[in-house]
Amino acid sequence: MPKEGKAKLHCKKVVHPNSRKATKLARQAHRDEKLQRKKTERNYLLQIKVGEKFRWFFENIDHDKTEYSSSEVCELIERYLHRSDEELQQINEQNSIKGRQGRAHASREDTLRNVIERERELYNTCGIELPDLTSAKVLAQFGEWNCDVASLKLIRMRKFKSSALEKKQERNDNETDENLKEGNIKT
Repeated sequence: MPKEGKAKLHCKKVVHPNSRKATKLARQAHRDEKLQRKKTERNYLLQIKVGEKFRWFFENIDHDKTEYSSSEVCELIERYLHRSDEELQQINEQNSIKGRQGRAHASREDTLRNVIERERELYNTCGIELPDLTSAKVLAQFGEWNCDVASLKLIRMRKFKSSALEKKQERNDNETDENLKEGNIKT
């Protein structure tokens, strides 16, 4: 008959507060906390930026329309890119008043200009991602949207480019379709 061993109790050793191991554990805990805080902050800012853009389009689409053409969506995007022109004009008027030194609201003006420039570049290069307003089904879904960023995942998105790039892309697509029909493209 085998001997029954003594039941070993595994208890954690107490770490001395001034030891190297204690500082290592504190450093790891602090790092994990900092990473989680940064992740939460980043997600919050992303939701604000994305939500603000989609909310603007939600408020400015014509809810009576069944679908938009590509050119109408491009016009809507142009209105979106010029949404802060009035505020910039007010800031310029305040700065043009004689007797004032420096620029009033300089940080706000710089922020607006940077955002406009970045969005304009995005629109001209790879495109702005929006709900596919050219589809009646997606437009109806977007019209019923409750302004919750999490529910945007259910709506089909499409990237819209500036009209010049859009026309060039359509021409390339048409040429590719014609070549495919004729069998000129080698695979």
